Amino acid sequence: MGYIIKEFIDAPSVYACLECGSHLARRDDVISRTFQGRLGRAYLTETVVNQRLGKEEERLLMTGLHTVCDLHCRVCDAIIGWRYVRAHDRSQQYKEGRYILEQSRIYSIDQPVKPGPDGQMSPGAVSCEVAADMQSSLQT
Repeated sequence: MGYIIKEFIDAPSVYACLECGSHLARRDDVISRTFQGRLGRAYLTETVVNQRLGKEEERLLMTGLHTVCDLHCRVCDAIIGWRYVRAHDRSQQYKEGRYILEQSRIYSIDQPVKPGPDGQMSPGAVSCEVAADMQSSLQT
């Protein structure tokens, strides 16, 4: 099969795959946190790394008919959301080419940025914390 090269996102805060911890998206790149996924709340984002797409299919979602592809973690193959390929309703076309990340399939990593020995800013020790809203959804 070959090697899987994981991409590391050099940002203060990122979302990662709940199964394997691979970086997926910068928290600052999330467009909306008010979407509904198959498993509950979800985030709309422009870019996702360490991902692979499933086959295109027509899916009737809350906002109408869309052509979508399941979004898999490239490292562990867990389904983490989907990608909008086409929105059949004109008012929903802003979603085309963007991704949904299922909140229950990801967690937040906060990476304090500290100056290195050369004075350059680089990530310091990585501390992992489950996103606050994910914690609250697990408690209910």
